[in-house]
Amino acid sequence: MISSRNRLTLILVLALSLMWLAVAHARAIRAPEAIWAHGELYDTVVTPTTFISPPEHSTDIIYNFMMDGLGQRLVADAAPGDPAYNGGRWSVQIATFTEAGIAALDTDNNGIIDVELTSADQVAAQVALGNIEVLPANFYFECPMLPRRR
Repeated sequence: MISSRNRLTLILVLALSLMWLAVAHARAIRAPEAIWAHGELYDTVVTPTTFISPPEHSTDIIYNFMMDGLGQRLVADAAPGDPAYNGGRWSVQIATFTEAGIAALDTDNNGIIDVELTSADQVAAQVALGNIEVLPANFYFECPMLPRRR
């Protein structure tokens, strides 16, 4: 069962995603240091490309923590160079920290997690511990990952 906090988070994330896409329709925007994958931080380019249902070609999973307010960036399960990387076509999974997760990962209670998750394996481990809940958003988009500008 989805908690009321997670329902609200899902609604807010979807609203943010729609606003993000409306801005992207105007022009492509480079977003620096936006996505973690395999312990490496990537830039991305926000594009207006969305899909109502999963595209015929494969998508990869991207965990969206955008509305948690705890400072966790997106986490992808694939990246450029992976044999199975699908070029930045994503199936969004809404990830929210549970109360136990906030207690475990924001130990100084300053509203920002103390250690940012940097891989899908770390997200899965936190899910297994009950620190994160993940819900499919049934939202698909294209947003390529790029090496960080330094």
